[in-house]
Amino acid sequence: MRVLVTGGAGFIGSYLIPKLLERGYEVGVFDIKDKPVLLDPVLSHLSYMRGDLGIAENVREAVEKFRPEGIMHLGAILAGLCESNPGRCFDVNFKSTQVLLDACLKLRIQKFFMASSVSVFGRDVPEPVVDGAQKNPGNIYGQTKLASEHLLLWYARTFGIDACAIRPTLVYGHGRTTGITALFTAKLLDAIARNEEVQVDNPDQRGDWLYVKDVVQAVLKIWDAKLTDQRVFNIAGSIHSTREVVEIAHMAAPKAKIIYGPMGENPTPYAVAFDDSPARKILGYTPAYSIEAGVREHIELARAKK
Repeated sequence: MRVLVTGGAGFIGSYLIPKLLERGYEVGVFDIKDKPVLLDPVLSHLSYMRGDLGIAENVREAVEKFRPEGIMHLGAILAGLCESNPGRCFDVNFKSTQVLLDACLKLRIQKFFMASSVSVFGRDVPEPVVDGAQKNPGNIYGQTKLASEHLLLWYARTFGIDACAIRPTLVYGHGRTTGITALFTAKLLDAIARNEEVQVDNPDQRGDWLYVKDVVQAVLKIWDAKLTDQRVFNIAGSIHSTREVVEIAHMAAPKAKIIYGPMGENPTPYAVAFDDSPARKILGYTPAYSIEAGVREHIELARAKK
């Protein structure tokens, strides 16, 4: 199968693409990066196309050049940059989704996947947050993801495209460097792995931690599924405070010096607990990584890449 992955040179793509290649897929990657460093181990086995998701012609050219049988749409501008440049955010996150779905119609591409986000819900929602809960995004990023969800569902309903999406919670893993939640997840663990002095603000803030390899598992599960009514699913890991996770990491890297700060304003605009029971029942998704296993592997990979 020929699959085009947008944003494939990013964090999640670097874990997903090797799995697609293991399946024997022909993989094309469309990304804005000049040098897709995270893909170095597999770069010779795929087609890499540099371009800007915010420029419709770049996107159309990539699809028409590669002629995929399916599209995995991972590319996006994350929350912080969206707040500082909403217009650019809508071009990259929402308009690119429309361009890709239109390309699916034109070239008769049946399979389309998009990475959405729990940011579509906002904070003022009963927990655990179910898939169909009221959606009131608290930031521009969440607005673009919600609009894209509505769009892909309309294309599925109107034109019969096999379109789907997942909403991961707080994704961590070695290699993540962007996004507001990376500050108190992946970047924090990387610093501990380097035995640095680490200031942990808001240590008792709780969130649902989801290891990147479980995100990849969920992507592959929904990609393979025969979907009918529901096409967008919450994907969760397990709930922990930042302090709990840091203490697990500290056991693996005891030379790091941990300084706990006070609890201040909650830096995340997202809810804490999410119900992913439909994904478990319909897709067969179950997290393979406990928080202990995920953090240990993160620390090991960070040390190996020094």
